[in-house]
Amino acid sequence: MGSDLAIDLPSKGSLDVSPTNTVVRERNGSSLGAYFNVICVVAGTGTLQLPLTLMQGGWISILLMMLCGTIAVYTGNLLIKCLYHNGQSRLPDYPSVGYAAYGRFGQNFIRSFHYTILLGASCIYIILAGVNLHELSNTDIDRKVWIAISAAIVWVPFVALKSLKEFVWLSVFGVLTTLVVILVTVVEGLRDLPNQRENSHHFIVPAGIPIALTSIAFSFGGNAIYPHVEVAMKHPKSWNRTLAIAIFTIFLMYVLISATGYYVYGDSTMSPIYANLPHGVTTSVAIVMITVHVALAAPLNLISFSNEMEIMWSINDTCYTPLKAFCLRFALRSFILVILTIIGVFLPYFGPLMSLIGGVGYPIILFLAPIILYLKLFGLQSMGWPERVWCILIAIIAIVGLVLGTKDAIIQLIMIRSP
Repeated sequence: MGSDLAIDLPSKGSLDVSPTNTVVRERNGSSLGAYFNVICVVAGTGTLQLPLTLMQGGWISILLMMLCGTIAVYTGNLLIKCLYHNGQSRLPDYPSVGYAAYGRFGQNFIRSFHYTILLGASCIYIILAGVNLHELSNTDIDRKVWIAISAAIVWVPFVALKSLKEFVWLSVFGVLTTLVVILVTVVEGLRDLPNQRENSHHFIVPAGIPIALTSIAFSFGGNAIYPHVEVAMKHPKSWNRTLAIAIFTIFLMYVLISATGYYVYGDSTMSPIYANLPHGVTTSVAIVMITVHVALAAPLNLISFSNEMEIMWSINDTCYTPLKAFCLRFALRSFILVILTIIGVFLPYFGPLMSLIGGVGYPIILFLAPIILYLKLFGLQSMGWPERVWCILIAIIAIVGLVLGTKDAIIQLIMIRSP
């Protein structure tokens, strides 16, 4: 990477797009804004699941969190470095890195999993928000209606905000809601401690280590949006530091809620962790806060996806008047959300199907692909032996996650389809 990382138009031969299909986005976003965007999209539902992960693997799972956090920083930095591989221009997105490395096959391969993760995760968030609203409302209104309402809530920032640099204040609010959930869980959990004396704990549960490692690794996944976060930064050379601080913050958040949850509830720990808490106002507050968080995380993924579509179809102020570009963007994003809402409301088995796709896609997009693409673009000689061994370790973790995630999703589908 050169000393100046300002974005130029990618060269015509390096992408499967013409120069008019690329967008030069103004770099005026702060590193602090990027920090909050990363935390908002990464520290989502994993916050509620990881206490159960500690029960599955034991206290040693905290060390696994440290390992996976380090891997997340490493692969995230590799991916961003790949965007600048030719030293002259910046590739616009993740699939373009696949094209630069392996041509059309690489582009389509990365694109298939990359887009599925962005859209699938957003759909899951919309469904989760709708289910939570249905639970909180305590009315006879059908759950499908609440899912549609949650989609309408997500639609507002999705169509109103052009890129992630405009999403910063909502990301700050999303991070604050997660902190409230953690605070409520810690305080209420410790207050409930005198009633939970009989629960047992383990330093290590060997049989549970693989599934715990898989869950933890996926809880640090954010590669799908990193190119869109970094492109908005005024000082992109601070990306490595910003990502490291963001992941370290997420690690501290995860340790706080998971260690407290497991310490209090031991072998009776559930997911989501607020299911263990005494029912009352504070539990409702936690549910409200996590609902707000997922309703804000969904637009982050959706804006990242739509930005790539807008680049592909030249929807920008250069090719169209600002008003026409806005109308096209408005129509495209509204159409995307309508399709996701229909899927979330009517498609049976969507959750298990997404688990199956995610079980295959997440290990590839988050761990394997950044390493493979980097080695193709920069060569094996760019890594010393310690770094090569480190990459082999990451590949092993990714393969374990791929096998276990796929197996669990298939079991879920079989159980649902069984009479």
